[in-house]
Amino acid sequence: MLRPALSQLARRHFNRFRRSSMISSDSVQVTLGGLQVSVLIATFIYAISCFQAFLYWRSRFNDRLPLRILVWVVWLFETAHTTCFWIYIFTITVKYYGQPEEIDRRHWSLDASLAFHGLINCCVQSYYSWRVYVISGRMLIPILCWISLTLECFGAITDAVILYAIGPVAFTANWNLLPTLLITVDLSVGVVNTTSLCYYLYTRKTGVKS
Repeated sequence: MLRPALSQLARRHFNRFRRSSMISSDSVQVTLGGLQVSVLIATFIYAISCFQAFLYWRSRFNDRLPLRILVWVVWLFETAHTTCFWIYIFTITVKYYGQPEEIDRRHWSLDASLAFHGLINCCVQSYYSWRVYVISGRMLIPILCWISLTLECFGAITDAVILYAIGPVAFTANWNLLPTLLITVDLSVGVVNTTSLCYYLYTRKTGVKS
């Protein structure tokens, strides 16, 4: 749940850095520092997810094959997502050091990270929606969540393609609504899944009639 929030934070710092490149060097330093800190924290969380994946592999749970495949697919997406962010940070802060105007140019690594973020969230939240169905025996909430996640996944890929095609300047000016909608769907599905799981687990534990 933390990685999507950090990804959104990193993208907000990216937009601030792009605007601040035309304002002052002090603003650039502050916003770029925020972007670097966000990526460092996200990398730390990625390291934790790697450790969890290792423990899962070592424990050899008797889970069904689709679930085991899902674990490793999510880990691969997480690896690609984190790698893209580090490539972008290296490009801006090392390869083009001292050239703030570079932020206005398209970079495939940043664009690809948006697509991987959508894929990660779709996989993880789809599994939680499945757990809601298993616990509750009701399909309405999971179906609504799966539809929303499918739209978010395709929306994230579309977001990445458009950003790469037209560049960050035109994207920020004309396509701000799309990432806003994606973030809204992302958070909404997370809240619905979390609330539903808490409710159904509570009613099953206490014997309260649902």
